[in-house]
Amino acid sequence: MSALSASAGSSNNPKADIQAGNGYCGADVAALPVVGFTNYHRTGNTVSIEYHLKNAVTNSMYIVELWGDVCSFFGVVTTVTTNSNGVANSNGGITVPASSTRFFATAWGPNGWNDTPAVTLAP
Repeated sequence: MSALSASAGSSNNPKADIQAGNGYCGADVAALPVVGFTNYHRTGNTVSIEYHLKNAVTNSMYIVELWGDVCSFFGVVTTVTTNSNGVANSNGGITVPASSTRFFATAWGPNGWNDTPAVTLAP
C-alpha cells in the first residue's frame, strides 16, 4: 500500500476522496464510489482533517477516525450525522507519533468503512 503524494494544495495540505465501502487501510480502490473528500494538514505532531461527506447514506451517523502507518488507529476525530441529502461536514485534530508520515481518514457508518487513500504528511 502506498500513500498518495499531495497533488491538491501544498505538500502539507493534501486532499483525498472518501471511497464508500473502502476498508483497506488507506489503499486507493478507484472502482469504489466517491462520497466526499477530506483535507489534511499537519503542524508538528498534530494532524487536522476537514471531513466532507456528500451522497453518503442519508440521516445516518458516521464515526470519523484518523488512522496511519500501515494500519494503526490514532483516534476518533468526531461523529457526524448526514442530512436528508447524505451531506455532513466535520473537522478536528489528533496528536500522532512524530515518526508517522502516512495517514488516512475513515468514517464508520451504516455501509461499513469509508477510507480515503492514504496521504503523506511530513512533520
